[in-house]
Amino acid sequence: MKKLIVVLMAVLCVAALAPRDLSAGVGIKGGLSLSKFSLTGEMDDAPWKYLPGYVAGAYLEFKLGFVSLQPEVLYTRMGAKIEDVIEEEPFSLKYVFDYVQVPVLLKFNIVPAGPIRPFFYGGGYGAYLLKAKGVMEGGGESEEADMTENFQRYDYGVVGGLGLAFKLPGLSLSVEGRYNFGLANIIKDPFEGETAKNRSIMALVGIGF
Repeated sequence: MKKLIVVLMAVLCVAALAPRDLSAGVGIKGGLSLSKFSLTGEMDDAPWKYLPGYVAGAYLEFKLGFVSLQPEVLYTRMGAKIEDVIEEEPFSLKYVFDYVQVPVLLKFNIVPAGPIRPFFYGGGYGAYLLKAKGVMEGGGESEEADMTENFQRYDYGVVGGLGLAFKLPGLSLSVEGRYNFGLANIIKDPFEGETAKNRSIMALVGIGF
């Protein structure tokens, strides 16, 4: 909760410093994510599955007609998991990464006026790893290990998505789906030919002011 409050305060400060001749708005958004790794190397053959997580943060929107520039600050969870049965016992291994992610998006408002406004966007993101952990569960026991030092602190990639905005008096509501395509190898000291890159699908709901 403290991290989310810091994120919101930072975005509000930037909004206060924005030039007054720009049409600018501010908002909050949150939702759910499904994340996975794109792997090469020894772990590529493992049965990796999507790890559910959450997303929360805030954004600015600088409107230029039907086009908007939208920087965001998000607290997001990435990672992946393996689920299997070993000797008739369920087993799972989860890699859980918590990031502060900063996407910068170019948003195209297909219908810039009216109560329902479809849009799509694309852009890039940079992210900073706050914490990485591995969680192993099996045989009625659970083990957790801090793995932050095994992974790169910084991640970056591209983002694309689409959604609908619903204009209401004094505010707007939005629903959107997006895909994050990581470009950085997040393994800190990889073996030759070994890479792990973040991938995630997000479903988000936002409130703009």
